[in-house]
Amino acid sequence: MATMRAASSIVRFPLPGTRWRAGVRGRALLEDYFTRHLPAARSGPGRDLLAGLCHARTAGDEAFTDEDVVNHMIFLMMAAHDTSTVTTTAAAYFLAKHPAWQERARAESDQLGGRRPDIDDLDSLGTLDLVIKETLRLVAPVPIVMRKTVENVEIAGRHIPADTLVAVAPAVNHFDESCWTDPDTFDPDRFSEPRREDQNHRLGWIPFGGGVHKCIGLHFGTLEVKAILHHMLRTYTWTVPDQYEARWDNTSLPIPVDGLPITLERR
Repeated sequence: MATMRAASSIVRFPLPGTRWRAGVRGRALLEDYFTRHLPAARSGPGRDLLAGLCHARTAGDEAFTDEDVVNHMIFLMMAAHDTSTVTTTAAAYFLAKHPAWQERARAESDQLGGRRPDIDDLDSLGTLDLVIKETLRLVAPVPIVMRKTVENVEIAGRHIPADTLVAVAPAVNHFDESCWTDPDTFDPDRFSEPRREDQNHRLGWIPFGGGVHKCIGLHFGTLEVKAILHHMLRTYTWTVPDQYEARWDNTSLPIPVDGLPITLERR
């Protein structure tokens, strides 16, 4: 997370106490960790992603360099790990704030029993699907998406020339009253039939981006979060203090500023 937060640092020099220094140190630790594991990954028959990148070959028999592999693994920590933990954390918070939704989701998870859920099982958890979509609307795991215009375009009455970098903030679309009813309210049913408020505009709900560059991990990421929440619902009940409202630090990826005080009780 320190590595991610460094991206928004104003001071781009490793001065003590700065985000940049923490990020540089975090990056160095990750580089050292993955570099130390490269020899075993290249020589062994491993089936994890690190080994997969080490053994990958193009049609021309080209391979990733050590630097390529390390860079891909570090990016994966942000793209496939941090975003999922942000969404899991936010969903757990909303389920704690809204116990009726927690019980509704738990009832569906309990129906699956104690077996290890497969993809079809996770797909059957309709309530969690609604909760996760609403969580992604309220707390988009990636606050800013950068794009470049490929031609002259007019957006909301503003002329934007070709080759212009544009910062798209999902939160703007996610709280647009022309798309959403009471956008500040936690209301997972807005994604259910027949309401489907996410279909009011094709770019109204964009936690994974939109168009041809939409995140390819959107389905896997949702299943990942579902699997964790399903296990939590089967194992625990949880609450937050009365009147508690989470505040999110959106400097990089959204994280609770106070660590999010949740009380877990084993069932």
